[in-house]
Amino acid sequence: MSTLIKADATGAVTLPAELCRAAGVEPGTDLVAEVQAGRIVLEPARPSLAERIAARARGLPQETLDRLPADGASQHDHYIYGTPKRPE
Repeated sequence: MSTLIKADATGAVTLPAELCRAAGVEPGTDLVAEVQAGRIVLEPARPSLAERIAARARGLPQETLDRLPADGASQHDHYIYGTPKRPE
């Protein structure tokens, strides 16, 4: 599908709804715009690293979560580096 569009006086471009629908872009979708070899390329925004980690953590089975130490945050040096535990 090819559609001719114009940038307005400020340089902004509005994509026609039918073009967005043809590309599978729903209203309200966040897009990332990049210039690649002199072309403007739009792609759906990907989740951030923190969002991807949180999503994976939510998918962990309960038995895995039950094995995690309860004092992991306060004793992180012990669990990461093997230093002696700090007194509580």
